[in-house]
Amino acid sequence: MLRNSGLLVALLMGALCVTATAETLKWDVAAKFGMTADGLRKAMEAARGHFDKAPDAVVILEIGAGSFWLEDEGSSKGTVDLSGIKPGPNGRLIFQGKGIDQTVLVFADNKHALYGRDVHRVTFSDMHMTRKGYSVSQGLVVDVAPGKVVLDIQPGFPTPGMIFNPHSEQGRFLRRYTNSATDPQLIEEDNEQIPWAQAKCLEGLRWELALKRKKDVANYSKGDLIGIKSKHSKGDTEFGGQTYWFFSGSDFLFDSVKWTHKTRGVFRGGFEKVQFVDCVTDRAPAINGQTPCLASPGGGPQIGQPNDPPTSGHLVKNCRFIASGDDAVAFFNATGVTKDCYIRDAFCRGILIANAPKSVVENNTLIRSPIQQSKDWRFHGSGKSEQGE
Repeated sequence: MLRNSGLLVALLMGALCVTATAETLKWDVAAKFGMTADGLRKAMEAARGHFDKAPDAVVILEIGAGSFWLEDEGSSKGTVDLSGIKPGPNGRLIFQGKGIDQTVLVFADNKHALYGRDVHRVTFSDMHMTRKGYSVSQGLVVDVAPGKVVLDIQPGFPTPGMIFNPHSEQGRFLRRYTNSATDPQLIEEDNEQIPWAQAKCLEGLRWELALKRKKDVANYSKGDLIGIKSKHSKGDTEFGGQTYWFFSGSDFLFDSVKWTHKTRGVFRGGFEKVQFVDCVTDRAPAINGQTPCLASPGGGPQIGQPNDPPTSGHLVKNCRFIASGDDAVAFFNATGVTKDCYIRDAFCRGILIANAPKSVVENNTLIRSPIQQSKDWRFHGSGKSEQGE
């Protein structure tokens, strides 16, 4: 379902209304600036300078095949800070990889991967964005009792202590999956999200998780496979923030981009015309032959948040969202179209359309992932969705 190439011509000449007379510059980031976080910063500085002189230019930052470690220790809230990028009405800044499985950007867990305020006319295309380590865990039930669940963590997965987020009392949940090594699937019946509060190691890989509701007895049996998540919190840097966080702007496109380990990102502050085309959020590779239950502790693309101003012109098309840790895609006060997507095993909802009655949802395939279109964003089922920064 994903295109291999040929995107750029369509972007420049058709779908994005770039005129035939616009100047197009192609810069090889590795050769010209160095393929590091600092090199990308210098490339963006050069692009800003060029847009000052030629606002309707198209600047293409070419990123070659390979895996690139990106870590930034500066004061910015994002490793790639796009704040203030604003080409003219026919201009654009394009980050162009070599392919969704060929160009891999590995971001450090010290801040948002992409960040920006007042960002306009930017594209990321043909690449995979990820983090260094697994951000979710899972284990087999050993015992249940009022207020606790004892699990044997599957070998190679992070322990609950490793993913525990001490900065938040929210976002820590358990759910039951089919016990499959190759394709664990979310069980729908009698399987609410169960909040947990603390975890302690009993011995080896055996961990006891204290439930938030101390009198609850989880509906689990010995040997059940349980997915474990601990979501980030607002302002959290130790746990890597968001995969992207943008506030105000317009016309942003992710085309043929894949996310693993960290999948949740937000567009806030009245950001208009956000597009996801041929994009993927998915589980990371198997560990010791065991496929993860979850792709990440958070959901997928979020356009707006409950109290944000209304926006329009959004499109989520032909995307594949697998096993996200919350809502696979969510619109808040945001009018647009979600179509031709394949969504399965979302920890909460597959598609959430909140307070956006004119938004269109059509021709999507959803498996074990409900659609919710309502004025209120709160979960209308046996679970809980949490919104954050």
